[in-house]
Amino acid sequence: MPMNRYEIRNEYSLADPELYRAADKDDPEALLEGVAMAGLVGVLRQLGDLAE
Repeated sequence: MPMNRYEIRNEYSLADPELYRAADKDDPEALLEGVAMAGLVGVLRQLGDLAE
């Protein structure tokens, strides 16, 4: 299973609409992967806050 590596500076940059506009309109799977990654980062941030 291939593993993609994403570089995320902070979780607030994932809310930028320009990030999703840059996705190819013919590739909805790439757009869904981006949304899933944003959700995962949000969950991990909440877990990190709870651990503190």
